[in-house]
Amino acid sequence: MTKAEPRCPFCLGNDLFKGEILAKSAHGYLTEDNFNPGNYLIIPMTHNTSPYELSDMWWADVKTLMSIVPGLSDQYNVSLNIGSDAGQSLKHLHFWVIPRLREKPSSGKGLTRFIAEADAA
Repeated sequence: MTKAEPRCPFCLGNDLFKGEILAKSAHGYLTEDNFNPGNYLIIPMTHNTSPYELSDMWWADVKTLMSIVPGLSDQYNVSLNIGSDAGQSLKHLHFWVIPRLREKPSSGKGLTRFIAEADAA
């Protein structure tokens, strides 16, 4: 585990987090994404930059936090972006929980299909 970073908006305790914490566990917390309402983030309490730094207890907590995501049906994606080329904009790891709805144009498309379509354009 790594120490909190003073300028990281996902490290709690430095007064930079903007949003509402919906649930906490011993190793992480759940919040709704401020920029994409309806999408949720599961964020480790510690400032980790690699999934290999996460404890086994963190992975157990993910299951608990996912069960608390508001209105989550059986249609969703869980995403982890690592590196700027993969879309990571903050070094503090965070897992996206993205509900998927049949009536949306994105329905039926997974990440690999989105990437293939974007690269072909």
